[in-house]
This record gives sequence, C-alpha cells and structure tokens, in this order.
Amino acid sequence: MASLGKKTRGKIKIEVKIIENEDDRLISFSKRCIGIYKKISELSSLCGGEILFIIFSPTGKPYSFGHPSIETVS
Repeated sequence: MASLGKKTRGKIKIEVKIIENEDDRLISFSKRCIGIYKKISELSSLCGGEILFIIFSPTGKPYSFGHPSIETVS
C-alpha cells in the first residue's frame, strides 16, 4: 500500500535577499549569468530581434552579450 505522507515539500516561495558570503555570491552570479545568456540567446533566435545585454559582476567586471554582434547593436 502506498504511503499517505508527502515525500517532498513541493513548490515553496523563498525569500529573495542578498547572499552574505562573498564566495557563494560570486558562484551564484556565474551560474545565473550562464542561464541568462542562454535565455537571451533563445529569445534572439526565436524573435529575430537585436539584443544588447550588459551586466556587471559583484566585483565590477562587465559581461556583455549582443546579437547579431555587440558592434551591430550598439
């Protein structure tokens, strides 16, 4: 017979707040930056629009993405 209790917590809302540990913050930034690049690339492929995206890391280093190229869009 199947268990009646829930095995997972399901989808729960988490509080959005700054990550206090600097190393954890940089790791989270790099992982999320990769995800954002993938989404932007997908958006430009699907919609055919020109996109320029610039984001600054917590250390102040700029990262950019442009489609079809940064020079064309700017």
